[in-house]
Amino acid sequence: MRLPSLLKEVWKNLFEKPATVKYPHEKLGVPESYRGKHLLARSRCTGCGLCGEVCPASAITMEQLGNGIFPVIDLSKCIFCYQCGDACPRGAIIRGREVELASWSKEDLILK
Repeated sequence: MRLPSLLKEVWKNLFEKPATVKYPHEKLGVPESYRGKHLLARSRCTGCGLCGEVCPASAITMEQLGNGIFPVIDLSKCIFCYQCGDACPRGAIIRGREVELASWSKEDLILK
């Protein structure tokens, strides 16, 4: 009983464009509001630590880097809620649009 309806569906899909994208070779565009990898503007950062205080995943720590204290973001813990960017009074944490974050080493997922 189901075979005729199944054959009808197969016949219909033989002549339609595929619904998927051949990912490594073809990529979809990223929307403007996408929450990708963070961008840190150290020149704007005052080292206040508000970003680390509001982070629900505890992915941000403040560390001495060079001549000041700056946020260090562990993207392996981050949930990409961007409360850190909203809380920053100087706008030092900006939404990035990089989507491919897979890595073999954890060090690649730490933003300094």
